[in-house]
Amino acid sequence: MADQSTRVHINISGDKDVVAMLNSVGLEIKDMQPAMQDVGKYLKGFFSGEVFASRGGAIGERWPRLSTKYAAYKAKKYPGRPVLVRTGVMQKSFTYKSKPLQVTISNKAAHFVYHQSSAPRSLIPYRPMMKVEEGDQRYQEIVKIINNRLAQTIKAKGGA
Repeated sequence: MADQSTRVHINISGDKDVVAMLNSVGLEIKDMQPAMQDVGKYLKGFFSGEVFASRGGAIGERWPRLSTKYAAYKAKKYPGRPVLVRTGVMQKSFTYKSKPLQVTISNKAAHFVYHQSSAPRSLIPYRPMMKVEEGDQRYQEIVKIINNRLAQTIKAKGGA
C-alpha cells in the first residue's frame, strides 16, 4: 500500500544582501529542522483536529455523508461517532518527520489511504484529511512559522 503524505518543501533564496546578512549572523540555511518540526507539529494538530471537527470543511473538501445503510449500522455499533471516526485510530495516527529542509506528514492507519486517495472508486467516497495549497490558510501559517523561527535564530545569533 502506498504511503500517502503531504510534503512541504522549503527553498530559501534571496538577493546577495539577504544571503550576506544571514551568513553574517551565522545562520546556517541548510538546516531548518527546528522550523520543520514546528510545521510538522502544527499540521499534525490541524489535520487530526480541525479537519475532523469540520468534516473536511477546514481544507475546503467537505466530506460526503455516510450511506443510509452504513449510517444506521454505525449509529447502532458506534453511537455518537462522527464521519471517519469509529475507534479513533485514524484520527490519532497522524505523524510527522522533519529533515533539515522538509517535513513529511503521514498517517499510518491502514484505511487512511483509501479515504485520502483521489483514485477512481466505487465503494468508499473520497474524504481527504490532508491538503495544503500555495496561498491557502495553512500555507500562510507555515510561512509564518518559518519566518518566526528564522527571526528567533537571527536574534539568537546576534542579528537585528
